[in-house]
Amino acid sequence: MQNIQTIKGQISCSNDTITIPYAHIGILGTGIGTVSNINGDFELKGLFNFEKDTLMISHIEYEKKLIPISELVADTNYIKMVKNEYLLADVIVLPDDKKEEIFKNAIKNFKKNYPDKLYQCEAFYREIQYQKKTNTHTRLIESAVNIQDGKTTSPLSKIKCSLLQFRKSDNFTEEHWGSKLLKKMLDLSPNHLHLLLVGNPIRYYKDRLHTSKFNPLTQKYKDKELKFALSHIIQKLDDQIYVFKSTQGISCTFYINSKDYAILKYEEEMKSKTSLIFKSSYQYKKIDNKYYPAFFYNVGITDYLKNSKGLGITESSLTFVNYSPDRKKFKRLRSKHVLPNEIDLYEQEMEYDENFWANYNILLDEPLEDKVISDLERKTSLQSQFKENATNQNQ
Repeated sequence: MQNIQTIKGQISCSNDTITIPYAHIGILGTGIGTVSNINGDFELKGLFNFEKDTLMISHIEYEKKLIPISELVADTNYIKMVKNEYLLADVIVLPDDKKEEIFKNAIKNFKKNYPDKLYQCEAFYREIQYQKKTNTHTRLIESAVNIQDGKTTSPLSKIKCSLLQFRKSDNFTEEHWGSKLLKKMLDLSPNHLHLLLVGNPIRYYKDRLHTSKFNPLTQKYKDKELKFALSHIIQKLDDQIYVFKSTQGISCTFYINSKDYAILKYEEEMKSKTSLIFKSSYQYKKIDNKYYPAFFYNVGITDYLKNSKGLGITESSLTFVNYSPDRKKFKRLRSKHVLPNEIDLYEQEMEYDENFWANYNILLDEPLEDKVISDLERKTSLQSQFKENATNQNQ
């Protein structure tokens, strides 16, 4: 039996000592990978061929780096990446018809750039709730999930998700009854994992094309009230990335590849005069000439809390790791395994596999902040909570 091998490293910029968070690290030619954490650290475990395998590191703002695994022999490998050249908007002027052409081509190339058939992928989901007024964390959910989706033109209802592993802390969130009523009246799903998946602008484009719901891809160049401008261009080795920004109403940012018009990253944000209302980010990476989800993130106001404690904030993220684009190599998700979209994910239960979580690549690269842990461990340790809140294995 082969032993699991480990590659550890820290990624930083070659021009200075700044570390690079959320860089994608993987073995070239496979769907196996991870993401560097907020400090630029990563840890990748697996069965590697040290003579043939190559580590690939990519980030939208840096040049791609390929390193033979045979060269990664240190306990911690310090890897430097070269920042892509930025061309500032004040020296680049695009006429309106050119901007419109870029967005039209981005939409026109959806079928070419993004999955055009059924695929599956695995991802790590984390959901944290906290009280804005006291900045106290009140709930944690972590899960390894299996996601099945299809082409960009298929209905959002085709997105299916199942839990591979699941754990949760105690729930200290005290929601006001009026908040629950408001959600019911507005038909707002309490399942933040589902909301994150259907909020993907590449996927909801077709569903929202002829509705009144916000659709940034069409409104960006059709709605005169939603003006946008070229912020800057990222100059890569063989192509360029246009960065368009809007600062009126919902602030949107598109990163569009000039070569194939693929949207590599999309961000949106809304603020009041005093605080953030919500913020979302969607990133994609190229595998076998198609762009697949890479990292989804959302944070925003979701609850009104009891006892004048102010607003409840929910922060959710999905880090995608393994991809199965070939339908012949995966089993379709059966209805009994599909996670319901309309229920709070916290209501789910599953046996707690302590060994799985101890060796989960993504979790090693995305450790919880010390404050999150201390806030939640007001009664017992998180490990004890995970075990106590799991399905009783003796039942």
